[in-house]
Amino acid sequence: LDHCTVVSGFVNLACRLLSSFPSFLAAHSGPGRYLFGFPRLAGAMARTSGFVRWWILLLRLTVCFAEVVVSVPEVVEAELRSNAVIPCTHTITDRPANYSVQWFITDKNGERRRIAYRDKTSTSIDPNTEYTKKVSIDQDFSLKITGMEVTDERVFYCQVVAGSAGNGEGMTSLKVYAPPELQEVKKNEGILSVTESKASEIGTCVGKNGNPPPTITWYKNGVLLPATTEHKDDMYLVSRTVKEASGLSSVSSTLYLKPTKQDKDAEFYCKLQYMMPQGRMESKDSKRFSLKLHYYTENVNFELLSSLPIKEGDNVTLRCQADGYPPPLYDFFRVTVNRNEEIKSNQEGLLVLEHVTKESSGTYQCMTLDFDSPSEIELVKNVDIFVDYLDPLVLQPSKVAIMDVGGDLKISCSVHGSKPVELTWKKGGKLLSSSGTLSLASVTYHSAGLYTCEASIPEVPGLHRSETVDVIVQGKPKIEEKHYKNHVSTEGEKVTLTCLVYGHPNPEIFWGVPGVQPSVNHSRNWIMSTVTVEVTQKLIQSGVSCSASNSYGTTQHSFHLSIVPSTTAPSLSPAAGNQQQGGSSTAVIAVIVCVVVLLLLVALFYFLQKKGKLHCGKSEKKSLTHKEANTNEIAVEMKTDKQHEHRGLLVSGGGGHSGNQC
Repeated sequence: LDHCTVVSGFVNLACRLLSSFPSFLAAHSGPGRYLFGFPRLAGAMARTSGFVRWWILLLRLTVCFAEVVVSVPEVVEAELRSNAVIPCTHTITDRPANYSVQWFITDKNGERRRIAYRDKTSTSIDPNTEYTKKVSIDQDFSLKITGMEVTDERVFYCQVVAGSAGNGEGMTSLKVYAPPELQEVKKNEGILSVTESKASEIGTCVGKNGNPPPTITWYKNGVLLPATTEHKDDMYLVSRTVKEASGLSSVSSTLYLKPTKQDKDAEFYCKLQYMMPQGRMESKDSKRFSLKLHYYTENVNFELLSSLPIKEGDNVTLRCQADGYPPPLYDFFRVTVNRNEEIKSNQEGLLVLEHVTKESSGTYQCMTLDFDSPSEIELVKNVDIFVDYLDPLVLQPSKVAIMDVGGDLKISCSVHGSKPVELTWKKGGKLLSSSGTLSLASVTYHSAGLYTCEASIPEVPGLHRSETVDVIVQGKPKIEEKHYKNHVSTEGEKVTLTCLVYGHPNPEIFWGVPGVQPSVNHSRNWIMSTVTVEVTQKLIQSGVSCSASNSYGTTQHSFHLSIVPSTTAPSLSPAAGNQQQGGSSTAVIAVIVCVVVLLLLVALFYFLQKKGKLHCGKSEKKSLTHKEANTNEIAVEMKTDKQHEHRGLLVSGGGGHSGNQC
């Protein structure tokens, strides 16, 4: 009941008593105005009764207009191990001089117990309570709680005591939130069979130490699984919630599922959902995991992994693959007319044929051994392969062809292959023919050597064969002269002579100089003999002969030598050489200047004579014609004899005769 109603009830009771007070006096007062035997008491009481009535009425009005109003939040939320503040606002009409605020809880025994107190002058935390060291009251009378625990989740009461104004109280529910820990999913590590008739355990998901208790849901490939705790053959959940000693809750959920073959690549995970303050719903996802399933083979694939076309010498790889798990065993066979020949393979599902030939072409078979598969499933597959080939080349003549010098030779090359073949003839990498026939006319010793026939199939890159024929040209030896030093500057000087001989059979080489030791080099169709001789007058007269002979005849060649004296100028002494080098540039310049001056003088004399201003003895009137004075016959002579420096420098018609002189 409201405190005003209670007080008014007491006031009404007092008013009723006072209203009955006159009759009470009449009943208990005797003659002479005695009340209970006391004189004049009854009169005094009668006089004061009217005033008491007015005072009670005033008290009644005063009490009914005084009120205490307390306001607290209905719910306060906080996270575990954080701090919480519960405000307590209040309004007091006709505020008294002093009032107090008290905070209460209901303990484990259900009894109401104060934990804190505050008025205008003092603050007190009640001892020996579970909140003695955890709470405090702020100046605005709010209750502050530190280190939130799950046990703090209860109702707190705020009571305001205001003396004559009465009391007021409000209560708040404190909610504590703790995010749970998601532990790693414990999945089924075994192999699950898709042929089982009931659901098998898939995995267990655990969320520990949460408040409020979290919930767990399961997903496959990101899609929520509609699993319930009702036991069914295809899927169900087993859930459990445990209250820990700390007051927190731990939940676990185990998923049971009847897997199918489509689940072999599926990803499973669980989601842990929990509430947080302000109505936030948060979640944590576990790591995704897959299942190991045992399922029978439904499809077999047997394929060629090697690229086409296949040619002789290649390694060919075939792969047999079934969709059962664990992978079944495979047997390989070569299919023949009479029976199947088993082929051993060291690798599961792979058949490798090394260095195949044209005989490797044919049908190969893979047989899958899966005894769980139904009988209607085909477990045998075949693959056909074809090997492109070139048969060995046939040459005519083969290996060796012997010809006489000057003769003609024709060599044929033929081959059979799986596809059209191209034939070419080459010698030393040089293309000679683009067909299977090679023709050689008027062969020489240089025609001898190795000729190669190459066969290839353009449609099959890398498939080719080649055969070589050795052409031998026989005949009389032929000597080719090598460049040599045929003259020396002094007798006794040595020279080196080389005799290069072609021929077959291999000729023998002889030198016409006794006592020399030749150096001999051999090749397929030539022999080279080299000697070093000392030049003498006898060798100069007779020459040096080289002869080569075989069963076809003898050939001879002579080397002629001579002595040519050296024309090198005598060498100067080092000092004279240095002096000459030092003055060479100066002498050249002086000569050039002198020549220019002389030419100018000659031109001047010639000009004066033409004008008749220069008299030169008896013949001065003789004209100087073009024939008589050919410019090519002008001689310029420099003499160092001083006694002749006065003589004339121009001579017409040649020097040394007594013509016109100046």
